[in-house]
Amino acid sequence: MTEISAHATMQRETRVRRGAVAETVGGMPVEPGFSRIVGDEFLLREEGLACHYAKGRGITVQMDDPALAGTLELFLAGSVYSAVAAINGLTAIHASAIESGGKAIAFTGAPGAGKSTTAASLRQAGFAIVADDTLVLDMADGQAMCLPGHKRLKLWPDSLAMTGMPAMEMVSEDYRKFFATESGSEIDAPLPLGAIVALEVGEQLAFETVHGADRIAVLDDDHYTAEHRAMAQGASRAERLGAIARLANAAPVYRFTRPIAPDRFAGTVRFLAARLAEISGGTS
Repeated sequence: MTEISAHATMQRETRVRRGAVAETVGGMPVEPGFSRIVGDEFLLREEGLACHYAKGRGITVQMDDPALAGTLELFLAGSVYSAVAAINGLTAIHASAIESGGKAIAFTGAPGAGKSTTAASLRQAGFAIVADDTLVLDMADGQAMCLPGHKRLKLWPDSLAMTGMPAMEMVSEDYRKFFATESGSEIDAPLPLGAIVALEVGEQLAFETVHGADRIAVLDDDHYTAEHRAMAQGASRAERLGAIARLANAAPVYRFTRPIAPDRFAGTVRFLAARLAEISGGTS
């Protein structure tokens, strides 16, 4: 799949309509709070809403509780988006990304590592957002092309304060992050993957190249994106590690270590922006 067809496919396949959604997929029941991929279909159910995707027919949403509008937006741009990508042979990873020097720089890390906060801080420094939290790649032809993301940037209140991003509506009462942008990606077309940056917390600022098997370790995630790839593409553990290795070999991998402290935040952003300009030829 070329980057043009991959982008067009995701735009076509993520079309949303309202309608009734069954409680089963492929004849298998899905209880509220769970999701399942069976063949070319995906079903996600929560109390008050459900999303069903069928390849070639797009996404059907049944929302019985209007108060869940923020939650629905979160699912459509996250879990559902990831499942659509996996069913269509694309690779979704747990990462936020920005554009630098005409390439996408992807930030990975454990939950709470600061992926969205890092992307937001760099946006405030002049970089464009490519994707937040869920990054879809087309790995055809041995090159990793990053597709523009659907998900709006969302931040915790302390991250809003540090980055200076605006607090828009709260996602939901159960997930008290705030949306901080009006739309998802700020780019219109796929970008080549320029680098993967693994985020870690530490007292000393450091930006270092990751070598060997450690490159695979920083991408070996148990996020729903990996679960969806396994369900849709039937990958064994060995096949999954092989796919991670191909991704790790598609671009340089770095580790960025920094303190999580408001009084040092501005300095860490300047440090990172300078390092990104060095590795990508971008400007801050």
